[in-house]
Amino acid sequence: MDVTQKILINQIATKEDIDVATVRKILKSAENIIFGYLSSITPSEEVNIKLLNGINIKRKYIKKKKYSKGMFNNIECPDHVNVKACLSKYYVGQINKKLFYK
Repeated sequence: MDVTQKILINQIATKEDIDVATVRKILKSAENIIFGYLSSITPSEEVNIKLLNGINIKRKYIKKKKYSKGMFNNIECPDHVNVKACLSKYYVGQINKKLFYK
């Protein structure tokens, strides 16, 4: 099952009895703010955005590194950041509890 952004926007608008365009505008604004945090803070500073209860976005700085083993011999990996979405153990546990232990 794929739940698209369009489906979520329509469900939120229906549930909260507000215009679809308003929900779309709010989510777009949130997306821009999140992108701003991830892209404007110095690269070496770690960023953790608590998007929703149990859902985080983490940005971690990876220093420049030169690999010297195996097939990666003499390869340089430049400075970069990794960005990952993470679910808390509690959140995953609640989902499993709801699915399997009704």
